[in-house]
Amino acid sequence: MLVTEVYQDARSVDTGELIWQLAPAAEDEDGRALAALLADLGLDRPWGTRQSAARKLGYMGCRAAVPDLVDALPGDSFWMVRCAIIQALEKIGDARALPTLRQVAASDRFQVVRSHAAKAVATIDASYEHRATSD
Repeated sequence: MLVTEVYQDARSVDTGELIWQLAPAAEDEDGRALAALLADLGLDRPWGTRQSAARKLGYMGCRAAVPDLVDALPGDSFWMVRCAIIQALEKIGDARALPTLRQVAASDRFQVVRSHAAKAVATIDASYEHRATSD
């Protein structure tokens, strides 16, 4: 199956069931699948597309997407998309997201977003504390 076929199939699904197929695609030589998902985070895309792209990047555990997810988080006007971005960052578990997640946890106008961000901060912090104590 071609990378673009896998990506097109996955775009039509709103769960993680096909996402595992995208992980190798994200590492292909030209990064087309990853680039397409990152493009789908853009504010010029419908909110459902942005939400789905964030979820897929989270399921992929794509550390390369962290800067784009962090940049997209505070600027998206839809709380559902912000929650999906936060959940993706939590799944990826990269400390580079912590400053933005802390800011969102403290100041987002929606309680549900603040709660998701606080949970993500706690999860990522705990992961790094666990690593530090096990070394």
